[in-house]
Amino acid sequence: MSARLFRILAALCGILGVAALGYYYSVPFPLPPANATLAQVTEFGARYHDAILLDTWLQAIGTLLSVVFFLALVHMARAATRFAGWMTMLASAIILTVALAEGTFVIDAVQAGVNGHPEAALTSFDLTFVFAHIFLMVPAPLLFLSLGAVLLGSRVLPRMFGYLALALGVAFGIVGFVGLLSSAAIIVGIVLQIGQEVWVLAAAIILLVGAIKASDNRSVHEQTPLGAQGQ
Repeated sequence: MSARLFRILAALCGILGVAALGYYYSVPFPLPPANATLAQVTEFGARYHDAILLDTWLQAIGTLLSVVFFLALVHMARAATRFAGWMTMLASAIILTVALAEGTFVIDAVQAGVNGHPEAALTSFDLTFVFAHIFLMVPAPLLFLSLGAVLLGSRVLPRMFGYLALALGVAFGIVGFVGLLSSAAIIVGIVLQIGQEVWVLAAAIILLVGAIKASDNRSVHEQTPLGAQGQ
């Protein structure tokens, strides 16, 4: 595979991942409160059954595409054998695991109610609320701190993206700790997750534009007399 095609595919993974997660974060149905009763959870799962399953699928696919994008950045930075690269790959694996685990409990909360097991549905529903804390505590700060170090040691993206990644990593770490003590910090965590998606989208667009420009420059060079003589 050519370097140009690899960059284009990586960029598309980032863009499509943001699109999928953007729909997921929009939550196109009213969520029950954290202290919802057994009856409320069962009724919620039955009413929005298909929409919830679609939302969960988009979360899983969006996370997978985002992880592919992060791993592609490590590869393009030739950092797979560096400590920062290892940590980025570890964080990516943890993030995908957390997303799939959350999706598992969401699906169970819906299916258990439909199958006549409301107690199991309520338990799974309660468990879905812990993943916001888990994401902020370890995988998010580890990912962006290590990814920032990877990018600052390469020319894959402008250095600004490396510094922004480090800032996001520090902010995620702080909010992850404070969020255990104050529920208000979770709101800040949501804002940071939006910032994360903006970062990924901007980075992916820059990669895509760079790959297209490189192709255009090559075509122009090949069409010039000097380029033709070189061939």
